[in-house]
Amino acid sequence: MARRRWRRNRSWPLVGWVVLFLMVALAVSIVLWRRYHPAGSAPTTRPTVQAVNRPIRIGTWNLRKFSERARPDLVAIADIIKSSQFDLVAIQEVQQEGQTVQRLRRQLNEPWRHVISDGAGNNERFAFLYRSDVIELIGQAKLVDASAAFARRPYMATFRAGQFDFVLVTVHIWFGQAGANDRRRQEVVAIASGARQLAAGSKEKDVIVLGDFNEFHGNGYLRYFENQGWKRLVREPTNLSSTEAYDSILIDPRFTREFAGRVGVIQFDRLRYATDRARAVDDVSDHRPAYADFRTDLPDDD
Repeated sequence: MARRRWRRNRSWPLVGWVVLFLMVALAVSIVLWRRYHPAGSAPTTRPTVQAVNRPIRIGTWNLRKFSERARPDLVAIADIIKSSQFDLVAIQEVQQEGQTVQRLRRQLNEPWRHVISDGAGNNERFAFLYRSDVIELIGQAKLVDASAAFARRPYMATFRAGQFDFVLVTVHIWFGQAGANDRRRQEVVAIASGARQLAAGSKEKDVIVLGDFNEFHGNGYLRYFENQGWKRLVREPTNLSSTEAYDSILIDPRFTREFAGRVGVIQFDRLRYATDRARAVDDVSDHRPAYADFRTDLPDDD
């Protein structure tokens, strides 16, 4: 009996090593979690998309030189997105590898998700941020295969909210010189033609084109969309000096009947920074976000 007890007791050091290993593994896991998921960040569990019985708010925002180098105020940007009641935001002028978009998503917390494009041109990317409890990403987002020479290839993705499924195409059109600019005109013509062909050649007819068109008041080119029956929803100035409606959202009302009639521009610079425009640009952007609301309860007409 004594010999048996001696053998049994020899197993205790092995148990101790196992316990020690598990404790070290747990400690390392906690350190890594805190490093890559700071306080307030979203957990990895994905919320279930819920039935939606209200309109969704789709926004577009050029976040100037959005990168770690620019050091934007992500707390302020996230608060603007939340207080504006956005459900989905298309972001232009994302730089580097999109790390700042990831940090912004963590600042937004649950139930926000994001997708970031590959390099679109001009050292920029695009991104979509969306509430995953309300909006579902269908398939994979991708850069448009464009034969036209774009400074930045457009980025597109298909989403669904309630009964409303739609294709978003976000753009950042060449700026160049103010006023008349043939390269900018060619890019807008190519986008307008491509959007028409996309709707004509696809089962999904609800195509929404949004982004920074660098549309000037005196020499704009969005008329090429309007000439083929599309509707420009945003006409209010989106630059901080309130002189130009650079950014907009466009739909083809013959197909996209879900537009709820509400559209606007968030004047965060005036609401948060009063007359300190320079700080508004440094902390956030030189563009204001624009939005439009869309119904989700109409029968799917595609």
